[in-house]
Amino acid sequence: MSAAGSGSGAPSQRGGERSRAASPPMDAPRDESEENPDPFAENPFVMPDDDELETARERIEARKALDKARAQRSSVRDKTTFTSAMGGTMAATLRAAGGKEPVVGRVAGAGSLVSDPNEPPPPRKEKEHLHDFIAKKREIFLVQMALDTKRAEIRKLEERALQREEALTKSEKMLEDDALRFDGFLKDNDMKVQEAIRNGELAAKAKHEKLQEIKKLNANVSIASSELGKTEDQLNDCATYQRFLDALTPPEFFAEQAAIRAARREARRAARREVRDAYANAIQNAADLEADLPRLEAALATASRLGRKAEDRARAELEAASEAAKTAREAIPERSPPPTPECDDSDEEIPMYYRDARALPALYNEMEEQNLFLIQNMQETEEALEEIQNRARETRERMEAETDALEAQAAALRAAIAAEEDKAAEIARRGDPGKGSLAGAKPSAKKKKSDSEGKEKKPAGAIAAGSNIPLEKLTEKVAEVYQRCGFPFDPSMSTIQMLTNIESKLESILAVADSMPKDVVEHAEKAQEKVRRSAARLEKIAEDEQAAIDKAAKSLARATAPVKKKVGKPQMTRSLPPSRKKKEVVVNMDKEEEELKAFLALDF
Repeated sequence: MSAAGSGSGAPSQRGGERSRAASPPMDAPRDESEENPDPFAENPFVMPDDDELETARERIEARKALDKARAQRSSVRDKTTFTSAMGGTMAATLRAAGGKEPVVGRVAGAGSLVSDPNEPPPPRKEKEHLHDFIAKKREIFLVQMALDTKRAEIRKLEERALQREEALTKSEKMLEDDALRFDGFLKDNDMKVQEAIRNGELAAKAKHEKLQEIKKLNANVSIASSELGKTEDQLNDCATYQRFLDALTPPEFFAEQAAIRAARREARRAARREVRDAYANAIQNAADLEADLPRLEAALATASRLGRKAEDRARAELEAASEAAKTAREAIPERSPPPTPECDDSDEEIPMYYRDARALPALYNEMEEQNLFLIQNMQETEEALEEIQNRARETRERMEAETDALEAQAAALRAAIAAEEDKAAEIARRGDPGKGSLAGAKPSAKKKKSDSEGKEKKPAGAIAAGSNIPLEKLTEKVAEVYQRCGFPFDPSMSTIQMLTNIESKLESILAVADSMPKDVVEHAEKAQEKVRRSAARLEKIAEDEQAAIDKAAKSLARATAPVKKKVGKPQMTRSLPPSRKKKEVVVNMDKEEEELKAFLALDF
């Protein structure tokens, strides 16, 4: 359209000539567009219907395709310019409007221009100004452009409306499908709800039945538990009564019943033994008969060569042996006898010893009389024991009083002896100076005497002070020393009395030793010391030998002992818990308190 507008400056007559020259001849076939002109060319501002618009669009596309094909088939000389083609189009338009074809000439044959003699000459047109022509062309262009724009917009709107319509159709279909599916879902849901309700009702009913059954079972269990408790109480009472009756039953009855049970056990064992022996004999007999069959078969084979009589006799023997073996095999029982069980005691209970109802009351009366006699004896024994305890208490008090008196006397005597010894020493010192050695020896002897007295008297205090020697052993040792000193043994004497007698004996011996020559005393002391040392040496040698023997035995035991291999990971050391330290309380006691404690610790 714009090309037509821009090239409109040439005269109209020249354009008409070009259009006539470009127009096809009369005898050429006319296309569909010329036969069916566009009905909207007269009034382009009328809005066509959808069907008409679609038909017009198809017709325009077909005309364009036909023109393109015609242009491709035409030669170069037959082709015209775009301006000439546009002029021909305008001529066709004017021809359609006026009913005349303003064509000056036609192409005839090879393309020569000829004039139609029947066609009247075209009317003369007045010359129009270029400005008006441009204005008209401009208006035509604007109208055509508006039409094209409106048509494009209409086409876009139609396409969009078509898309919207298709989308609406799809949406309606999807909604219908969704509605159908939702209806199906609702139906399925209703069915499932109804089924769930029915299942819930059935489950609730089954649960209720189970609960009722559980309640019944619990009630039955409670009843059974109460009955079981009552039965257990009765069983315990019966067991108590049975133990009581067993305690009252003489042992001879149990021995007799044990003998009877042993006899029954031996009888059962003998019966089982006979059954096993019979079974073994039957098996052995059948085995012997079957073992004899090969010999008879061999004899039959041998007899068949000797003659008919021998063969018949051998066959009869074989048949008899086979029948006997079959009979012996059938006589064997199918099941072997059971072995002897480890414990074949029967479950029979021992019968009661007391079968008469009057036997137990008589026994109870007899036991009651015995119990009364025993109670009386016990009371008499308690009275005698109480009397003995009273006498022992009185004797202990009397002996304690006598012991206190003797200790006081011994203390007084020791004090007097010490005073006399001091006086004698003082007199000897003031006397003859030549007897100084003797005087010095006497005090030493007296000192030894006092030391020996202290040694003899010290064990009592030493025991009280914490010695490990028991009092019984010390008492035995004092009694042994008492007898070795030449005193007769008297069980009624206490340890203090024996020590007092020993002390008196020592004082008399020391007095005799003081009156003896000094060299004799020293020689005797050396001899006793030598004896003591040899005894100590022998004892030490014996101890060493015993220690060597023990050491050798331990070494031999270690050498022969199996090697202990440590298995696994060694145990890790752990910190020991804090130990509580015992605080020792030292009690300082004087000599009198120690002697008193040692005396109280003695067992009279």
